[in-house]
Amino acid sequence: MKQMLKDFSNLLLVVLCDYVLGEDEHLLLEKPGHVALSNNTVSVDFRRFGGANGTLRNVSVLLLEASTNQTVTAKYLLTNQSQGTLEFECFYFKEAGDYWFTMALEVAHNGTQVSHWEQRAFLKVEWPVFHIDLNRTSKAAEGTFQVGLFTHQPLCSFPTGQPDILVDVIFTNSLPEARTSPGQPLEIRTSKRTELSQGQWLQFGCAPVGPKAYVTVVLKLFGRDSVITSTGPIDLAQKFGYKLVMAPELTCESGVEVTVFPPLCIFIQGVITVFKEAPRRPGERTIQLAENSLTLGERRTVFNCTLFDMGRNKYCFDFGIPSRSHFSTKERECMLIQRNIETWGLWQPWSQCSTICGDGVRERRRVCLTSFPSRPGCPGMSSETSLCSLEECAGRYLLSLGIFPQRDC
Repeated sequence: MKQMLKDFSNLLLVVLCDYVLGEDEHLLLEKPGHVALSNNTVSVDFRRFGGANGTLRNVSVLLLEASTNQTVTAKYLLTNQSQGTLEFECFYFKEAGDYWFTMALEVAHNGTQVSHWEQRAFLKVEWPVFHIDLNRTSKAAEGTFQVGLFTHQPLCSFPTGQPDILVDVIFTNSLPEARTSPGQPLEIRTSKRTELSQGQWLQFGCAPVGPKAYVTVVLKLFGRDSVITSTGPIDLAQKFGYKLVMAPELTCESGVEVTVFPPLCIFIQGVITVFKEAPRRPGERTIQLAENSLTLGERRTVFNCTLFDMGRNKYCFDFGIPSRSHFSTKERECMLIQRNIETWGLWQPWSQCSTICGDGVRERRRVCLTSFPSRPGCPGMSSETSLCSLEECAGRYLLSLGIFPQRDC
């Protein structure tokens, strides 16, 4: 009997609500969409009519999460307020998703709240658009990089419970579609918690994944599984590229130094080749002069001057990564190299001794063969001297008088 009375009471309550919140009532949103975390409020226009006695109390407009049917907040209408606009502040919309606005009547005798589901308004909440960027750090902070988070959306000032952002960075050494081996690819994850902001740069350390590196950045609401946005995997070699550093022009004396600066978080491993830039007939291939290999982590190599022709010529240097099937060129730089003829000719014969008898000196010379005779630069001396010794001067004097020294038989 008690159960029957309870069921009848609930049925009566529903009928009463349908009567009180009749067909003429409505909830209207000024905008059907909203941006989570933004500083915009949501305006809800309402219109309703009272019951038979013209009085309606304890009526509220509820904000509910559609996926869970959980009430986020409620705003009560003034007694006998038949129409108007309610403002729902930005801090009620921390996450993207579907929300409902509906009217509810609170019954005084048992405190039960009944929602009028037939008249409700739907709100679609999207995440703000965040742009994620990667950048190098200063040379002093080598081995690190920066992740930038930027949005043009003005953000909400939360009075309490300011939400934080979690930035997940995932390093891997291969792309999913390029993985052919059954083994697991190398994957390293790191995270950083930060405040909600319109723009900021966060510094992360590089992960040692090798000569190939890909980065995925995931932006989440801290403490939730909600993903705001993500980007990647980003090919760091393609985004930042390799850079060959050398002088634009030089006079080669002993060697030409070439330095490779890699993309951020990538360890160099490849080959530098050198070619002479010269006119070629159609179909004629460029002749490679030499190649130097860079072991893992090595950045600098030197090419000997003997590779280059005399005079002033243009040479190009390629850095690439060899694979099983081909050579992938990553960067090319060209330079003018002046190689001068600076070498000594043969020594000339010795001069006569500086004296006709006794000890003296003699001299010989050589000529510097150079492209610049006015300022020769051959290393070493252009002349050298040597002691010379002729017969003793006393014996020569006697001979000049016709006196020949006697010899023992």
